[in-house]
Amino acid sequence: MADNQNDNKWFEWSWPADQNRLIDIRVFHDNQSVTSHAHDFVEIVLVAKGSCTHRYHNTEIRLIPGDLFVVLPHETHAYEINEDVIIYNCIFYDQALKDDWDNLRQIGGIFDMLVVEPLYRIESSTQEIMHLKPTELTFVENIMIKMLEEQKECLAGYVCAQKAYLILLITFMGRIWVKQVNLDTQEHIGKRDLLVEAIRHLDANFESDLQIADLAMKVFMSPQRFRKVFKDVTGMNPLDYINAIRINQAIDLLNDNSLSISEVSQRIGILDTNYFSRLFKIRIGSTPSEYRKKHQIT
Repeated sequence: MADNQNDNKWFEWSWPADQNRLIDIRVFHDNQSVTSHAHDFVEIVLVAKGSCTHRYHNTEIRLIPGDLFVVLPHETHAYEINEDVIIYNCIFYDQALKDDWDNLRQIGGIFDMLVVEPLYRIESSTQEIMHLKPTELTFVENIMIKMLEEQKECLAGYVCAQKAYLILLITFMGRIWVKQVNLDTQEHIGKRDLLVEAIRHLDANFESDLQIADLAMKVFMSPQRFRKVFKDVTGMNPLDYINAIRINQAIDLLNDNSLSISEVSQRIGILDTNYFSRLFKIRIGSTPSEYRKKHQIT
């Protein structure tokens, strides 16, 4: 289920043998660096002890105890570690939360953390890192410890318990985000609020024949102003944003070996297979066929 480009023994990125498990907690006690890798699940990272460097989009961020951040699917990153660290990783597929995932993403701070800020990463090649106070660090660490205990003991209802803890964790992170991260000025926030409905519509209907004029009407703007505000807020024009969603969805569909490249293209709303292949290569660095071959999807 997951991409695995890392050979470090302590940082094994293959998904657990139980393919039905959609949430997994890992605690790493080591001083070995982690080479560049990507995966198809969401990763919440908490640094509990020690210091290391996180490499992301050709930038380096020094991490210290209390740092907390999210790595979204298919984002390449690495860690340079030269001392003993303790890092908690909560990794999960959004299917684990079902309808709650959509509900969580409608909460202001969580929407910014999981939808808006990742768009800035592409434009700025940076990533926002939340830093927890000691009491907050203890709270988040205890949540992950509880999730790990449920995972190890596998008592009746442990899947539900893990899901409940994960919802609590993401909700808490959204509140921390609101307190700590100011994406821009109040003017920017106002623009972002105007686009929330349009972005949600794009997320839910990316496979459709989306028209800029229709999206602009949803937020009561002219197409020209919609394009400008969208670019100001996301760093991307609407078409690039739509195509980014489509290519990320295509990556997941390529794991279904019963689908041809043409069928994958059609399912994400691109009828021209050659155009799909060009878009895919621009964003991922390889054609869909090359991606399948590389990841041994036959």
